[in-house]
Amino acid sequence: MAVIDDTRGVLVVRIVYDGPALSGKTTSLKALARGVGREITTPQETAGRTLFFDWVDYVGGLFDGRQIRCQIVSVPGQLDLAERRRVLLETADAIVLVLDTREHEWEFSRGWVARTVPACRSKDPPVGLVLQANKRDAPDAVPSEDMRLALAKIAPIAVVPSTATTGEGIREAFVMAVRLALDRVRALAASGRLAIGKPAEDSPEELLERLRGAATGPARILDAEHGREIARALDEHEQAAAFQGKVPVARSSSAPPSNPETDPETVFVPDPLMPGGMIWPPVDGRALLHEVASLEIRPTRVGRADWAGSGSGFRFHSTSGALFLDAQRARNELLEWARLHTANHQHLSPGRAVILADAGAGRLRLWQIVRSEATLRERLAAALPSRDPMQLATELLGVALQLSAARDFFATTTVNLPCTLWTVGANASARPAFVGLMPTRESQLPPEPTGYELLARELSPQLRELRRSRVDYSQVVEGITTLADATRYELPAAWLSQLVQRT
Repeated sequence: MAVIDDTRGVLVVRIVYDGPALSGKTTSLKALARGVGREITTPQETAGRTLFFDWVDYVGGLFDGRQIRCQIVSVPGQLDLAERRRVLLETADAIVLVLDTREHEWEFSRGWVARTVPACRSKDPPVGLVLQANKRDAPDAVPSEDMRLALAKIAPIAVVPSTATTGEGIREAFVMAVRLALDRVRALAASGRLAIGKPAEDSPEELLERLRGAATGPARILDAEHGREIARALDEHEQAAAFQGKVPVARSSSAPPSNPETDPETVFVPDPLMPGGMIWPPVDGRALLHEVASLEIRPTRVGRADWAGSGSGFRFHSTSGALFLDAQRARNELLEWARLHTANHQHLSPGRAVILADAGAGRLRLWQIVRSEATLRERLAAALPSRDPMQLATELLGVALQLSAARDFFATTTVNLPCTLWTVGANASARPAFVGLMPTRESQLPPEPTGYELLARELSPQLRELRRSRVDYSQVVEGITTLADATRYELPAAWLSQLVQRT
């Protein structure tokens, strides 16, 4: 949908509000429209239910020197109007899912998210999602942490709590959706695919004409100040010329001049509204950053110059060499990291972002943010207390097989990924995944061992501890030997059998 309308000198993007009937889409758009001083157009409705769409036209902020025109459209939620909904979603640059998050509706709402995500991921670049988690004022609203953990299993999704009947959260959800839409525009522009010309539908009348051919199968008013806040939020970030890799650093006119060599670094605080062009991947990365920002994780200095932080299922890391005095050099480094991740994405766990953040005194710091995943070490730790020696033998063999498979799989990467119990994911039903922090491009890691040597390095300490602490260790060894004989064509099973005999 995104298009540069040169006749008007604007960038046109479409933000589509989706969700089931009576979820609060129209209520949200009415409050948003009044807050920005715009009219809402609803071509046809029955008993307050939208039959085609709601339309709000809003112009605010700048992108690469052009004004941003947002076509804000809601879809009909009724099941028999699913084709009209599909047509509208196909044109979205970002989607706001307005969903009921009360306990008795949560499973249905979670399913709605799960069904919407694949369509968004099938686009190139992907369409960003904002979950406007509605009805958060209800006494039976799903706890925020439960909601976050459930959504993390689906995809990176920015969650904004809202109460549509009071207007709470509506502005925030819209601003985040615009950010995601502009991230997608940048990706289109970078690949030479950003359209130039007249929008396919330039008015609600034109959109209504298109939808007529598709098969049918009291809010608190936001005041004018809220409207100015939206425009200001867009202006502050998009006029920063972040597309060229320039990041503004706010300084007081009365403050002494900064010194990049001696000034302490600004503590990193995740900001989901940070300037575009500083986040990779451009859409999912911002959604992940939005999730992280709500967790209040603050990294600390490790050693002399590295920074690290963890908590609530995420890890942050930045090395001593990831601090840049020159914005263009920092931007180039971000692009190199983006290429590195893209080239090896099949080997990496999901939930990753690389960002450039203001470090103070005109400096930029490059950060990795990785969603934590269960590792083989955690799988093994969970199995060690088992009183059944055969069950423990089975788990040891499973870990050995997965570790060996990961080593073979990682051999096809363009970067040397450490293959350890701590860096290989524990999900045996999927192909092996690297769940650790990516090595820096300058890392000179030695080649990983293979075969028996790899298992000996990773499992020998565990086996020595088992021999010391378990009186039934001989039964564990016997179980591994029995399993290895039953799977004699699996070399890792034979290697593990040799290893336990020698340990």
